[in-house]
Formats: sequence, C-alpha cells, structure tokens
Amino acid sequence: MNHSTLKLTQISPHVWILPRHPDKNRVQATVGMILTAEQTILVDAGNSLQLARQIQAALAAMAAPPVSHVIYTHHHWDHTFGACVYGVPTIAHQLSHQFLRQMRQENVGETYLRTKVERNPKLILDWTTADWAEFEIILPEITYEGQKQLQFDDVLLELVHVGGVHAADSTVIRVVKDGVMFLGDCYYPAPGYENPTDQMLDMEMLANLLDERYHTYIDGHNAPMQTRHVRRILRSQALLTRLNSSR
Repeated sequence: MNHSTLKLTQISPHVWILPRHPDKNRVQATVGMILTAEQTILVDAGNSLQLARQIQAALAAMAAPPVSHVIYTHHHWDHTFGACVYGVPTIAHQLSHQFLRQMRQENVGETYLRTKVERNPKLILDWTTADWAEFEIILPEITYEGQKQLQFDDVLLELVHVGGVHAADSTVIRVVKDGVMFLGDCYYPAPGYENPTDQMLDMEMLANLLDERYHTYIDGHNAPMQTRHVRRILRSQALLTRLNSSR
C-alpha cells in the first residue's frame, strides 16, 4: 500500500477513520482521527512504522491539523506499534502503561512478531530492517483510572475503562459532540481467534455500551456499526441463546 492509495473515511463532523484492512492476514486495525480546529487526536497508532507514516501523509494531504496526541484503546501490538513515528504524548489506562512497560522490558518486537509469523505463515507484516532499528514501544505519558474527560479545543472526549477478556486495559473513547464511540476490541474474545464467531463475543458488554446519545460504534476489526446494527446483533444472539436453552 502506498501513500496515494491510503483512503480515510469521514464518520462525523470531527471523526475520520482509516478502516481496518480487508485482508485479515495483515492484522491492521481501524485507526481513528479526531480533528479539531487546531489539532488531530489519533485513536490507536497503527500496526507498524510504515502505516503510521502513511497516515501522516494522508492527514497532510487533507490539510488536517497536526497530530497532538495518540489515545490507545488497549496495549496490543496492532494498535500501538506505530506510535513512535508521531513524536507526541500518548494517553491510555494505567494498565496499558503496565503492560507496555513489561513488553518494553522483555524487548517485545521483531522476535515476537516473527514468532507469530512462524505460527501463522499467512500473516503479512509491513516491516523493514530500518523500521526495526527505529522502533520503540511508546509508554503512555497520560494515564487514568476508571474514566477521564479530555477537552481538545471544542471537542470533548470521554475515556472509560471497560476491561474484558480480550484485554484487561480496554478503553472506549466517546466523542461526545459527534455521537461516536470507539470500542477498540473490548468485546472480542481472548486473543488467538482468527475468526471469532458471534457466540464468542461479549454481548453483555456490547449491550451495556449501547447509549442513546451515540449513533455510531467503531470497533477495531470490523466496519463501523450504527445503533440499529448493534441492536440487531444483540437480538440475534438473544434468539440463539433462547433456542439453545430450549433444546
């Protein structure tokens, strides 16, 4: 993928996204961009230095304000390993700081991802030797517990720690004015499932996150969902549960 083919999608007046890659073997999660009058706040950093540079180029091409902060939805590599490109403070739950600090101490990086490729030869990694030489795990400079409100110009963000089996540090980010909520991977099963089914998803968490003030829900590895789509998923799962319990 080169700079000219990187296409961002506008979701609401202040929110844009780089959608997750259609080829799941690339493990390229959705990256969010929240544009205010003076700055751009990223939701997650991308899975590589190359992708982060492509995001920078795409933002520059649309004359977006400079990136001022990156918010991590959780610590997993496909959401955080591009952060060192931006050179700005990162924000995350305190558990993300703990997990990423441990990963840094264990020198998690090239060997870690190469091991993943050995286990799944279909995995595609966009990394070069030069990228690995520059790579650094970026620890959050700003952390919180429970929830936190952040004001960026005229845009209010609410960060809420929800945890879950996928990652104990999972955070959702609410863009209050726009009615958009970033879910990350919070309602996904534990890592390791290539194609998790609906039965593996944490439907209770998803139901609890539904909020009438929000109309668009953006998760890490699927297309953005409108409220009606989320409700349809929940109804389908409830029906399956009833059918299974009646057997």
